[in-house]
Amino acid sequence: MRCSLRLTGRLLPLPFAGEGGPRRGSGEGLAPYCPEASLPSPGSHPRGTLPRRGGRAFIALAYLLTSGASALAQEALVTAQLGNAVEIIDLASKTILQSIPVPGAPAGIAVSPDRKTAYVTRPEGHGVSVIDLDARRVSASLDLPGGPLGIGVNPKSGEVYVADWYGARVFVLRPNAAGLTLEGEIATGKSPSGIAVTPDGATLLVANRESDSVSIIDVGSRRETRRVSVGQHPFGLTLSADGRYAYTANVVSNDVSAIDVAAGRETGRVATGQRPYVIAFAAGKGFVTDQYSNTVTVFDPASLKKVAAIDVGDHPEGIAATRDGKTIVVANWGDNALSLIDPSSLTVTGTIATGDGPRAFGDFLR
Repeated sequence: MRCSLRLTGRLLPLPFAGEGGPRRGSGEGLAPYCPEASLPSPGSHPRGTLPRRGGRAFIALAYLLTSGASALAQEALVTAQLGNAVEIIDLASKTILQSIPVPGAPAGIAVSPDRKTAYVTRPEGHGVSVIDLDARRVSASLDLPGGPLGIGVNPKSGEVYVADWYGARVFVLRPNAAGLTLEGEIATGKSPSGIAVTPDGATLLVANRESDSVSIIDVGSRRETRRVSVGQHPFGLTLSADGRYAYTANVVSNDVSAIDVAAGRETGRVATGQRPYVIAFAAGKGFVTDQYSNTVTVFDPASLKKVAAIDVGDHPEGIAATRDGKTIVVANWGDNALSLIDPSSLTVTGTIATGDGPRAFGDFLR
């Protein structure tokens, strides 16, 4: 077990790995951080999980990579939180094309509807960086108060939504030629984290970790219309392809909640491994990263029955499916690597090395 001294100064630090959320360190001043030693409350590292083997005290948000199949012509945008960079990785060749410096422990990531711009939250840098993906450089930055962590983009309007871990609110940002402008905020539950927007752009959903709930928000009025109770400490939130159902990874109750969005109610749960983080879908199945089990739980979305558990790397966090649905990419925070999974055979087909502290919390494939 590695321990290190870190400067801390948050009254309510962001959660450690396994707890879901940003964090730095608990307490004031210079404090030791031992990854396996404790379970921080919204700790001081925007990581949304509990401490993990080989981890440190920054939120690590990494981007997932896909298998090296020749059909893949995608890039993964990996937030290397401990390395303070966003890595652009070519999935076909499994090579890092560019490492873009992003100070402030980059964690959450989302991509514009035209897939040309990435928005990256900086929980330690208190803001959002705008990355021009064609030029492969940071083109703008916007400072924000609190602890910006989860982030999402409206697929119709292009509006950007940023969860403030400390403020029980979501910031509404408007893209423009100069970067981003803060337009307003929307009240949510405590410690908002995962964000998703329905395909029609009309409904915003936010996982409220400390409130054990999901806010369903009308985008037009920017008001919460329903609040749905789910499992303990929901962190990652993912929608079905048609936007009818939402699924939350509940970090403390070790399960996934399914929500009927139109009805505004939880319809059931499925058990996972320890400390579930984020969910992805492919080949008619759901895939959940289990941070403390070092596995990915596979489940049937229709029956909410567990299908299998796949061994992956150390402390898996971010997860996503490639556009062709043939590869699931998992970011392993503890060993700085991506695991590639075939969703049909449910086998690991390869691994890819990443920078320090990959987190991949959000929409990171393009």
